[in-house]
Amino acid sequence: MHREEICLRIRDVGIVPAVRTSSTDDARFAAEAVAKSGIPLVEITMTVPGAIDVISYLVKNLPNVIVGAGTLLDVDTARLCVAAGVRFLTSPASTWRS
Repeated sequence: MHREEICLRIRDVGIVPAVRTSSTDDARFAAEAVAKSGIPLVEITMTVPGAIDVISYLVKNLPNVIVGAGTLLDVDTARLCVAAGVRFLTSPASTWRS
């Protein structure tokens, strides 16, 4: 899927469920529940312990779900998320540092 397709899909769905939990297992469970409910996208926040591992797991195990990463605060973390397979990134704009 290309950037334009991802943006259109997000607009079509109309919401971006963000997963922010205190454990890796809870994050996986929540993301899988979102997918099972028929919502084809989910954002994993970097506040989740092991967030990049969760992202990697979801990308591999939920191929029909667009997985994104949120609460990104630096470029290095963004690169790790992209390497893990995310399709979109979000950041609180006032805290972005390169």
